[in-house]
Amino acid sequence: MIISQDKHFVGPSDSSRDLTSESDLKLLLLLRALSDVVLVGANTARMENYRQPKAREEFAFLNRKPPRLAVVSSSLDFDLTAPLFHGGQEQTIVINVGGKTPSAALSEIAQIIDVPSASSSFVPDLIASLSELELRKITCEGGPSLLAQLLEAGAVDEYDLTVSPLTVGGTPAWSDALPQESDWDLVGTAASGDFNFKRLLLRR
Repeated sequence: MIISQDKHFVGPSDSSRDLTSESDLKLLLLLRALSDVVLVGANTARMENYRQPKAREEFAFLNRKPPRLAVVSSSLDFDLTAPLFHGGQEQTIVINVGGKTPSAALSEIAQIIDVPSASSSFVPDLIASLSELELRKITCEGGPSLLAQLLEAGAVDEYDLTVSPLTVGGTPAWSDALPQESDWDLVGTAASGDFNFKRLLLRR
């Protein structure tokens, strides 16, 4: 995740791209390349124009296939022609949390998995469903609502945080989607210009 100096997850255009930098994007792509699946909420996927992951030449040395993309949705309201569902090596996974019946068109281009969000076991069920597909190394890229649920359930082992030098202003939302210092060990830091990077591991 990336945050502004005043702890906003997005900038003026409601996108994290307002806050990011070339070095932050390179780190994001590396973390994706090390993952089995990229997990993201549907609204974030729409706002950030997500695409199906592709193999990237700069990560060929990892000898890993590209991660799959898993999108959590309650409405199943998608543009089925968008790159979210096309251009990659494997179908996008849609985590159906609202119990709606997917259209035939969506079922044709995506793998639908029902994981009701109303269940008290939503997070364990979500992780178990991905594990059944042998997708055990999960990178969650937000949005903050989904991330807050994972944090509350103690399901996040590692938190990679970029602090942008930009300030957005106003009252930040989703403080519960940020790591609380008392629960995490800071195991790595780096900087690129005015951008700072932190790697935190959950204290068990």
